[in-house]
Amino acid sequence: MAADTDDNLTAEVRGSVRSTTPYTVREARSVTRDVWDGWLHNSPGGGHVLQSYEWGEFKKRLSWRPVRVVLERDGEVVGLGQFLAYDTAPVPGTLWYCTKGPWLPWHDEEAVRAFFEGVRDIARREGAHTVKIEPEVLEQEKNVKNVKDVLGEIGFRKARYDLNLKTTLVVDVSLPEEELLAKMKGRTRYNVRLAAKKGIEVVEPEFEEGWEIFYAWMKHTSERKEGYSLRRSRDYLYAVTRCMYDTGQGRLFFARHEGTPLAGIYVFTFGEKYWYMYGASGDEKRNLKPNYLLQWEVMRWAKERGLTHYDMVGVPKLEDLDESSSLWGVYKFKEGFGGEISDSPGCYDLPVKRARAAAWYKLEPLYYRLYYKLKNNVFY
Repeated sequence: MAADTDDNLTAEVRGSVRSTTPYTVREARSVTRDVWDGWLHNSPGGGHVLQSYEWGEFKKRLSWRPVRVVLERDGEVVGLGQFLAYDTAPVPGTLWYCTKGPWLPWHDEEAVRAFFEGVRDIARREGAHTVKIEPEVLEQEKNVKNVKDVLGEIGFRKARYDLNLKTTLVVDVSLPEEELLAKMKGRTRYNVRLAAKKGIEVVEPEFEEGWEIFYAWMKHTSERKEGYSLRRSRDYLYAVTRCMYDTGQGRLFFARHEGTPLAGIYVFTFGEKYWYMYGASGDEKRNLKPNYLLQWEVMRWAKERGLTHYDMVGVPKLEDLDESSSLWGVYKFKEGFGGEISDSPGCYDLPVKRARAAAWYKLEPLYYRLYYKLKNNVFY
């Protein structure tokens, strides 16, 4: 294999940038859970649960090593990113993946450039050949130079795949209940009230018993519903929901009628935000519209606990927002709750060691397929 080089910035330019910028970048090797999550919560935008300390610890079980990097100004943390490092043998070195991050002052181009210069240096020292990011920054922010242009100038290129859905639907649950109901589509509001009138109630089940029912619904849904695929293994789904539940960042809710569970959702929480991660239902009493009241009562639960931002996660990309999309039915259900579409740039790759990064890029699709075949799980 040819020697790896980095042509994006010469050593002289890197040195001059570092000497004149007010920002410094370092790896936070011994940071505690509380400190990291505090930095993330206070970061511009408030962070994402998939950047939390616990998420990094969970992924460590699957051979991803968390590397936590902070951007500082005058000794204060002003941005950060948690990168998950994975050994990509037979390609020498590691891939770094910053899931739903980093969280930076994107309005400050100098800060952004300083952060990624520092990340590049740390990644190179630690043997990474590619750095993959997934920033949740709106491309259309008026006071931000086009994020894609800045990333391109730094050396990033659009990744082959967007790993998490880049387009989401967000509900502002800080509004009074009357306003939240008023923002809903008429049919959604009607179904919420119908379910309540018919005696649907929303509860948090005991985890172990509830999870078995919930997984059975997920599996059944994947078998009967077109466009819904259960690509994670049972072991993975149990491990991730149990882990986040035990640390207070995951909650399971059921809608039930006369004691019979009918539908469920599992949400992740962090700071003032929560995310609709998994949802499923049985075939009984669907005419009672349990899923509608379930969403509404979880919104009310969130409001009582000071949560203000509800990310309903996957909806079709803006360019695919029509009835031909496999996510169209999901979108129409979520849209009914009055949220707004949020679109981010998706995944970008930064080649750190060019020859190895090129080799990984060529191998990547085959590696994904083999990983899924051998482990019955997606790679990321």
